[in-house]
Amino acid sequence: MNPNDLKVKVIRHFRDPMAGAAPVTGDLMAMCDSDFERDILGRLLSRGYRVRPQVGALGYRIDLVVEGAGDRRLAIECDGDKYHGPERWADDMRRQRVLERVGWRFWRCWASSFTIDPDACMADLFTTLERLQIHPLGDSEVATIYVEHRGAPSAAGLGLTIEAKEEATKAEDVTKIGRLGAATPKGVQPGDRVIIRYLDDNKTATFTLSRERNDPTNGFLSVTSPLGRQLIGLVEEDETEFEIDGQIRRVLIVRTERQSATLH
Repeated sequence: MNPNDLKVKVIRHFRDPMAGAAPVTGDLMAMCDSDFERDILGRLLSRGYRVRPQVGALGYRIDLVVEGAGDRRLAIECDGDKYHGPERWADDMRRQRVLERVGWRFWRCWASSFTIDPDACMADLFTTLERLQIHPLGDSEVATIYVEHRGAPSAAGLGLTIEAKEEATKAEDVTKIGRLGAATPKGVQPGDRVIIRYLDDNKTATFTLSRERNDPTNGFLSVTSPLGRQLIGLVEEDETEFEIDGQIRRVLIVRTERQSATLH
């Protein structure tokens, strides 16, 4: 097997998500690559957060990782002009998408934005940590068990043959469909709320898909618009592209929310 193959890396990651990640000791500030990282680290530590600089995952390095209770973690990427220039942007985003697919959550900040208004940037970071229920741990201990292996009981162990289990599953599916009247459509549908990220500039946008209304400024996107047509049927983590004003833009589906009623 090719050790650099993505599938191999993913399997290796799930076997040992924090391979080689010994408990952090020594001078945390000295472990950072830039003053930008040290500034954010210092502000997090002053609030009592548990932070690990330069964490390895799937062969990549994450600038800072904030750890919370219950195995909650947030990856922080500090995009400074020296280390993350425009020529590195595509590689950075490709790396982020790979890590997001194995469960990592990211928060990114440009050095220029931090220089202009550091308090606003930190306020956004603290809000993100609160939303993810990552709270200051202080000097409390953090569990070092990152993965749990479980085995599913066999059909024989349940006293059922494979054929019997298949028939039971089919019967359950029929019951569900009969109770609901019809199977729930998969993927994005009219009326759903969709959060996307443009992959060319990493900006996010939120739209509610409408059958008739097209008002992106106020958060409504028509299903007949170039982007709206591409979003129908997609699910979280899917990528798609659309053309607008002669330019091809590529987007990532960050989150979808099914509404109780379809908008018109």
